[in-house]
Amino acid sequence: MIKKLIIPFFLLCITFVIFSCASSKVDNQKNETETEIVPPQTVEPEQKTGKKEEKTVKEPEEPANVKFAKQLRAYLDKGDIKAAISHFDNLPEELKDDLELKFILGALYYSDCQYEKAIEIAYNILEIEPDNIDALELVTLSKHALGDRTAFNEGANKILSVDPYNPTVNIQKAEEYVLAKKYKQAKDSYRKALKGNPENEDAMFGYAQMCFYTDDLKTAKTYLEKMLDKNPDNPSALAYMGKIAYDEENYLRASKFFKQAIDNDPSNYDYWLDYGKALRYQGKFEEAEKAWIKATQLDPSYFLAYAYLAGNFDDLGQFDKALENYHKVIETNPKYYYAYESAAVLEYHAKNYEEAIRMFSKAYEYNAHWSYALMVAACYLKLGNTNGSKSVLQTQLKKMDRSTVEYELVRFFLDNYSRNAETTLKQKIDKETNSNKKGKMLFYMGLYCEIKKASELSKEYYARVTSMQAPMFFEYRLAEWGIQE
Repeated sequence: MIKKLIIPFFLLCITFVIFSCASSKVDNQKNETETEIVPPQTVEPEQKTGKKEEKTVKEPEEPANVKFAKQLRAYLDKGDIKAAISHFDNLPEELKDDLELKFILGALYYSDCQYEKAIEIAYNILEIEPDNIDALELVTLSKHALGDRTAFNEGANKILSVDPYNPTVNIQKAEEYVLAKKYKQAKDSYRKALKGNPENEDAMFGYAQMCFYTDDLKTAKTYLEKMLDKNPDNPSALAYMGKIAYDEENYLRASKFFKQAIDNDPSNYDYWLDYGKALRYQGKFEEAEKAWIKATQLDPSYFLAYAYLAGNFDDLGQFDKALENYHKVIETNPKYYYAYESAAVLEYHAKNYEEAIRMFSKAYEYNAHWSYALMVAACYLKLGNTNGSKSVLQTQLKKMDRSTVEYELVRFFLDNYSRNAETTLKQKIDKETNSNKKGKMLFYMGLYCEIKKASELSKEYYARVTSMQAPMFFEYRLAEWGIQE
């Protein structure tokens, strides 16, 4: 962040140095002209040729300080930080104590991640000017970069006590709040940064982003449009305009913004991810697939694009491709247990019960829900392994409250079949008011009947599950497949 904030200041300082050096040179020449005694000149007669004698005037060489400043600016214009740092080895003697140039060198060290050297130079400036805000900023941000949060907070508070709308520090504080997901505090810090510098693009974008996170879409849009008025190709602003359109369910408009963002920053993973989402909601599944594949190519180590691809293939009934991508999710983010669940469901559907057991067991490790235990037990029963099923169910019962319907359901799978037990359990399930819980338990009643070869009764239970509105549990899909078999 400081690099973006300080480079313009570098150039301003260098311009000032060049101007100062040039002005000094002109003033010196003027003084010399005013005090110089010019002797009388003797006019020589013209030569016979009639031509006047021509004299060559040699341009004076630029002073060393002007040459230094111009070359430094050239390096900064190119963004060549290391060359700019090395150039300070050629600093003219008369500029050795120039505080602005000291600060520039310190900030260059910061930009090059040489934080200790940046701090050393900043302290040197503060010894001469204890209230130098720029140097104090440099120390504060360098300490933050080194992970010294205490020193950062102390320095930030000191700066803000005398300059409450300091853009650099407020932006850094805002970024800290964002990492802690304290979006309202971050929004307030960005607002203060904007008050200190209304044209600061980092503050403007940060404020718009926090407005988006806090559902103030109107204000977010206002600031993003202001950014795009200045720079129509700003990819960050375009992407967030896309996010707003997406939230407003205007997927065509969203996809256009995301595509513009990609055109200006084609290597951004998030833009391709969001572009794919907007395309998918327009029913453009193949284009969405291409967008997400591009994201995986940009960052093969991140799981989210694989998750979207898996869901897309799953919805299209391309289960082999879906499984392949669920396994990529697991590979890149082993703690994302929903991928284990989704993979387990597809393995179960394919009658790969051993693999389904492995996947449901992994899901259980991250979320010890009784439904995963029942699915593992059911898979063992499908394989004819009653001992494996019994072991899983007994272990699960020890973890459950005996007074619950869920306990009785798990116990129902373990005990020998009883018509009275089934009737009693069914009555209790029918009284359940939570639709998700009720749907899950009805499925397992159907699954039990399926395992016991009572196919007609199992389909009755499955039909009750599939008749539910907006199901939010994985067993719904299994019930749909169960009816079809």
